[in-house]
Amino acid sequence: MRAAARASAPRPASARRAAGDFEKGLWPAVGAEIRWAFTPPRTWLMGVVANVVFAAAWWLVQPLTAGRHHHDWVILVGTYFSSWVLADVTTTNMLGADHYRVLKALSDGVPFWRILLIKNLALIVIVGLPTLAAAMALTLWLETPERLAVTIPTVAVPIVSWLGVGNLISVLHPVSVEPLIRRWRHRRDHRRTGDWLVGLTLPYALYYIADPMGGVEHRVLWSQVPKLVWPVFGRDTKGLVHLAIALGVWLAGSVAAVLWVRKRGFQIR
Repeated sequence: MRAAARASAPRPASARRAAGDFEKGLWPAVGAEIRWAFTPPRTWLMGVVANVVFAAAWWLVQPLTAGRHHHDWVILVGTYFSSWVLADVTTTNMLGADHYRVLKALSDGVPFWRILLIKNLALIVIVGLPTLAAAMALTLWLETPERLAVTIPTVAVPIVSWLGVGNLISVLHPVSVEPLIRRWRHRRDHRRTGDWLVGLTLPYALYYIADPMGGVEHRVLWSQVPKLVWPVFGRDTKGLVHLAIALGVWLAGSVAAVLWVRKRGFQIR
């Protein structure tokens, strides 16, 4: 499943030259980041595409069941695909997958928080907006326009929350992306190989904790907390409460990542 590990390594020279994109104005920098994602060998983007394919394939093996939420198919499908894509090394190792550019930008004095913000916004454009657009179209087709007030905030939850989780893990355990043949040649370097394997398997554990569909986070943050505010704001605010919690997860993860790098630095494994 962890498709990003099979992608080709980026070209060091061109990657370092492209590090200057982080110094542009915010939106030009985001545009440059998106263009870089589509620049061969498209290391990070190939992981995104592959996980969409894997999500669809796994759906055939284990079909989704809405259970008692039989009216929430749009939310269920949108959450399913966004979680599959973002609960992966495409998010939890987004800095390691682009380590040449990141290290060069940091050495040139670009603030780390700016690099995170640019990469997050690019990921939202590439993954988040298409997911939300599909959810909106399905809602208008299968349900009513009034349901958009519930569908859009709820589908946005895994997108926003996984960005925060990914930001933190990306600095705690960044692993360089290398061709498998190079990994094989260094297979006797147990520490290096172990770091790589941890980077590949860590998203599985994170998925159990942070998956808003059925993990611990679902039972606590997405179910119990909203029930506490329903008597005050009403059940119709459930989607907005979820989105507010997701924004809190993103902010906490991002701040923790910035503080970690400020104190410990950024080191690729």
